[in-house]
Parts: sequence; structure tokens; C-alpha cells
Amino acid sequence: MENQYFNEALQNFVQDFAYGGAIRHLVDLGYDTDRIIKEYHYPLSRDTIDKIVEKHLEEKEKREGYSQL
Repeated sequence: MENQYFNEALQNFVQDFAYGGAIRHLVDLGYDTDRIIKEYHYPLSRDTIDKIVEKHLEEKEKREGYSQL
């Protein structure tokens, strides 16, 4: 069980390190999950890309909310 948890965490880290920054940059440029998949062919599942996009948009919204205080 612990080994499975570690392997999943490691896989998520590697994917984020390899592709996360590029995907977040594309989101900042206005790309959505469909456009990223269509134009860039990353070796990630739709679900993985969608999670990165959603998490980035949530964090961005929080940061913008804090900056308005």
C-alpha cells in the first residue's frame, strides 16, 4: 500500500515537473484542455491535463482574490 502511494506521488511529481509549467503557461495564454491536447500532443491523459488546468485556475483565482484585499 505504501509503495503504491509513493509510486503515484512520484508519477505526479514527474509529470508536473516535465509538463506542468508548460501547461500552466498555455492556460495563462487562454488555452483550455481541448486546445492543449489538440495542438501539443503531450503524453498525458486528458484527466491529468484537466487536473493541472483546473488546479492552476483555482490557484490563480485565489491569488487574484488575495491581491484585491
